[in-house]
Amino acid sequence: MALPTIRNFTPDDIPQVMALQRAYQKAYPHASVIPGEVYLSPGFDSGANIFCAFDDDEDLMGYAPLLPVLAQQSQAAHTAWAEVKTDPALGPWPLAKNFLFERLRRRAGEILRSAPGHAMRLTFQYHPSETASIEYALSRGCLYSVTLYRMMRDLTCEVPDVPQPGGVDIRHWRMESEAGQQAYVRARNESFPENPVALGDWQSFLRSPAWDNGRAITAFDGDEIVGSVAAYPSEEISRQTGKKAAETEFIFVRPKWRKRGIAAYLTARALQYLKEQGREAAYLEVSAANENALELYRRLGYQVVDQTGLYVLEM
Repeated sequence: MALPTIRNFTPDDIPQVMALQRAYQKAYPHASVIPGEVYLSPGFDSGANIFCAFDDDEDLMGYAPLLPVLAQQSQAAHTAWAEVKTDPALGPWPLAKNFLFERLRRRAGEILRSAPGHAMRLTFQYHPSETASIEYALSRGCLYSVTLYRMMRDLTCEVPDVPQPGGVDIRHWRMESEAGQQAYVRARNESFPENPVALGDWQSFLRSPAWDNGRAITAFDGDEIVGSVAAYPSEEISRQTGKKAAETEFIFVRPKWRKRGIAAYLTARALQYLKEQGREAAYLEVSAANENALELYRRLGYQVVDQTGLYVLEM
C-alpha cells in the first residue's frame, strides 16, 4: 500500500469529511457526527489544527482535528480535544491512523511550546462501542480519565414549575452584540475556569445554523450576567433519533449566585422554550462525577441514556 498523503484541512474537504463520518457512524451507530461548519471555527486555526490523509486517488482515508483549550488558571493543564477518525473500510488500525496521530501529537507540542507553564492533556472521547478506537488510543499511551453521561429530557411530558429566584431578571437572549458576547464569555469562563471558551469560537457557534432558533436563557442582576443555559435545536441528533431534538448545554451560574435555585429555574425555562418550539427531546452532557449536577437534572426529569469515556495522553 502506498503511503498516505497528509495535508491540512480546507473548507473544500467538508463533503469528504462528512461522508467519512457517516460511514464511521454506520459502523459505530453511537458515534457522534460533527457538523462540517464546526471545523471552520477559529479554534482550528484555519485548518492548521486539522490533518487529512488521502490516498493516491485523492479519496479521504481519515482526518484528525485538534481543538486546543488553553488554561486560564496557573496550575491547570491545557486541554487539546482530539480525534483520529479513519474510514472503517480500511480496517481498525490503518497506516493512515499512525500518521495522523503523530501529526496531532506534534501539533499539540507546538501549541504547548507557544503557551508554556502548563501541562497539555491530549483528550479523546469515545462511546464504549467504539472498541477499535479505544484500543488504539490505549496503545498510544492514553489512559481512561472519566465517564460523561448523555442525558435526555422527554419534552412531550410537562416541564416542572420551578419558582423564579428573587433578585434576577430572565431574558431569552439572542446575544447579538459583541459587547454582550464578551460579557457572556467572561461569565461562563469564570464559572468553568477548567474549560474556558474562546470568544472567537463562541462567535463562530453563534453564526452557525444551530443557533438560528437558539436562545441563551439568561439571568441578569441589572446588567450583570448571573447564569445561563443555551437552548437550541439539533438537526443531527434529530436525524439519529427520529425525534425533534435539541440541546440544553453550557449550563452555568457564577459562583457568588450559586445555591439559590437559579440553575434549576434557567434549565426549566430552557426546556419550556424548546417544548414551545415543537421539540420533543432535550439532551445534555455531564460528568458522571458531578453529583450535584446529576441530582439537579434528574429532578428536572432528565434520564441517562448513554455515556462516553475520555482517554487522555499527558504531554
